[in-house]
Amino acid sequence: MTDDLDLEAAIGAAAELAGTVDGGGPLDVAAVLDADPAREEAMAGPRPYDFNRPHNISRAFANNLQAVGEGFAKTAGIDFTSLVRASVQVEYRGLRQCTWGEYLAGLPNPTSAALVTLEPLKGQSIVHLDLGLCFVLMQKLLGGALGTHSTMRDFTEIERGINAGLMERFLEILRRSMAKFVEVKPAFVRLENNPGYLGGLAEGESLIILRFNVQVGATDGLCELAFPANGFGPVRDVFDPHESVELRTEAELRDDRRRILGLVQGTASELIVELGTVEASLEEILSLKEGQILRLPQAVDAPLRVRIEGQESWLGEAGRIGPNRAVRLVRKLTKE
Repeated sequence: MTDDLDLEAAIGAAAELAGTVDGGGPLDVAAVLDADPAREEAMAGPRPYDFNRPHNISRAFANNLQAVGEGFAKTAGIDFTSLVRASVQVEYRGLRQCTWGEYLAGLPNPTSAALVTLEPLKGQSIVHLDLGLCFVLMQKLLGGALGTHSTMRDFTEIERGINAGLMERFLEILRRSMAKFVEVKPAFVRLENNPGYLGGLAEGESLIILRFNVQVGATDGLCELAFPANGFGPVRDVFDPHESVELRTEAELRDDRRRILGLVQGTASELIVELGTVEASLEEILSLKEGQILRLPQAVDAPLRVRIEGQESWLGEAGRIGPNRAVRLVRKLTKE
């Protein structure tokens, strides 16, 4: 009985010390003591990690992709303004990462998305343009007035062909904007209105998405360039260069240079002084005899070419030192 009284007194003292919590009444210490450990772990414990979530890219990689995005926005604005004879503004809105499954779930249906390839990048990328913008651009290209379009539907066959041409124009602009880093060969694969038919990528595959806002007259909408992150594998060192860290001290580097120089200086090399060259057929070569004179095309006082390991390195003059023939070097041809 005494133990029960002591426990109640302890609970009361704890309640007085705890006071109240924000937005609620007095703290029920008994409820806290009786809380289910499994429920508490589920609410405040460690959360499971989703290994399908894309990893962050390096700052250098992001900066280089930003340069591509800004170049694309500038060129696209000028190009499409000239195409539709109306003001078209393209603004780079930044970069984001997500999985293919998340990106697909966020696309509207119907939509306007094209599967494309960008060799040497691996896999297929996506060019997505707001469906309303597609209809506004088509209306202007077909001679109509610049206005808004509220009806969202799948393309007809004629409209599909026109929009395929627009996507290929976007690809050419993308090629030019990436030329600073790598020469890509863009190719249009197909255009889809239903995002469920895009396919080509695994649900958990990581995407790098460049986002743009496109405004045509009073209508604006989103344009996205989505690349599979592992597609940059063949050109990763271009977009994401890693500086090598030298682990040796300056003294060790100097010692290595001295050893390399000593090794090179002690290595035998082939040095040839060329008096001249003459072209001859195989028949003429086979008919050569002792004492026969070969006529060289250069003059007697023309400089001789000195070759070191097959590379022309010096010009020289023929002479004699005592009973031996000699060549005096007069001009160096190479820096090495």
